[in-house]
Amino acid sequence: MIRVLYVDDEPAILDTCKKILERDGPFTVTTAISGKEALDRIHAEPIDAVVSDYLMEDITGLDLLRIIRSEFADIPFIIFTGKGREDIVIEAFEHGVDFYVQKGGDARSQYAELVHKIEIAVENRQVKKKLDRSERRFQNFIENFEGIAFQIDPDAGRFILLEGTVEETTGYPRQEFLTGYVTLESIIHPDDRAQFSAAMQNLRATPGFHTDSIFRITRKDGRMRWLHGMLRNIRRTPQENSVCIQGTFSDITFLKSAQEELARTEEKWRSIITRAPVIISVVDRKGRLLFINKTHPPKKPADLVGTSAGKYLAPDREELLFNALDRVFAAGETVRFESAVPHGETITEWLTHQISPVTWNGPHEAALVVSTVITERKWLEQSLRDSEEQYRAIVTALDDGILTINRNGHITFGSPRVYDILKIPCDQPLTAFSVLDFIDPAFTTIATVRMKEILEGELDAEPFQYPLVKHSGECFLGELVTTPLRDSSGTITSLLILIRDISKMGSNPPAKDKTPH
Repeated sequence: MIRVLYVDDEPAILDTCKKILERDGPFTVTTAISGKEALDRIHAEPIDAVVSDYLMEDITGLDLLRIIRSEFADIPFIIFTGKGREDIVIEAFEHGVDFYVQKGGDARSQYAELVHKIEIAVENRQVKKKLDRSERRFQNFIENFEGIAFQIDPDAGRFILLEGTVEETTGYPRQEFLTGYVTLESIIHPDDRAQFSAAMQNLRATPGFHTDSIFRITRKDGRMRWLHGMLRNIRRTPQENSVCIQGTFSDITFLKSAQEELARTEEKWRSIITRAPVIISVVDRKGRLLFINKTHPPKKPADLVGTSAGKYLAPDREELLFNALDRVFAAGETVRFESAVPHGETITEWLTHQISPVTWNGPHEAALVVSTVITERKWLEQSLRDSEEQYRAIVTALDDGILTINRNGHITFGSPRVYDILKIPCDQPLTAFSVLDFIDPAFTTIATVRMKEILEGELDAEPFQYPLVKHSGECFLGELVTTPLRDSSGTITSLLILIRDISKMGSNPPAKDKTPH
């Protein structure tokens, strides 16, 4: 229903008009007997249209129109009066009246006209409101659109609509495109011009054709920009067969640069991972390989994707691998273990694995396995163990005792034979003694000087005879063969001493005052 406020200072006319309008039209009519009452009504309740007499006791219909227009610009206003002066009509329309309906003549006709005019005025105002809202939304869209929206006349090859970030994107003012001073084709990058021209030709010739393409333009300042264009052809009006081309351009230079940088970065890391000296693989929760950077020929990485990592990386320790994966996925731990991988009948490759969780979207979705080949280290460790066994057997079998002493003369190692020669109790650690503890006190000065000269590289290693004192206090003639031990840089760090009991060989003991050579 249309809510109508009818204003007239004659009560009889008010009552008659209200009844006729509510009978003949979709109206709910509220009446006011003065301009003041009308203003009170319009402030108190929603009104869709105002119908007012011109001449009233307090104010005229024109005065009421001016007041309402100053506060409620969108409410339709119709003057319904017997006054028909031309100057009043002109002034009414100047102040925004929607219609001016003359009283008098056939009552049925004049009220039918009034009903019709009210309906038209309300409908026009509603359409105008919708249009205004639409224009505001469109204007807001254009003002906030981070791109260029356009329509092109394909016959003239010129823009008929151009809005958005025109100058920010192209460097040219919008008006230069609208006047045809600058054309779209003229700023397309030469390398993309043929492709763009072909697309425009299809847009001109093929009904319903649309294209989504990426191309480059050359800005006014000479810099290149990447644009994403979405273009299609449409009819200008439903009645016309002529078409126009419309669409949008978005500046994607930053995105394009980011994509190119990402591609370069991916290629760099792909090269690093592919050429890495370790095996890098990614497995899912079930232990299936999602990625592996290298394999042992003749297998290729692609051959292993989707297969069990245990069968390739730890064929003899699959259970250990899956236990490690359970810990990784459950607690986010980093787990390490070793495995031996056979390649053929004679080749075995030893690997050490470090497994860490990989988080993509919150939970641990995969595990990163870094496997390092340690075959050479294993061989070296085994060779070292074999050598240690050999040297241990030799040292144990020697009739001579073997000692190592540091630069201060303290014993750091002794063979079992030393315990026998010096009669040291088995529960006594040799590291608690100095080598000088077992040399006759009369010869400790000479022995100290000699060891110092050997440590300094001033005296060659050679056998020296000394009266030695056993732990039990018994003296005997012994021979010490002292050899310097060097570190990787060649620096002498300690001495290796062979102790030999020569008391039964008939040698003469050295004189106590003998000076070192």
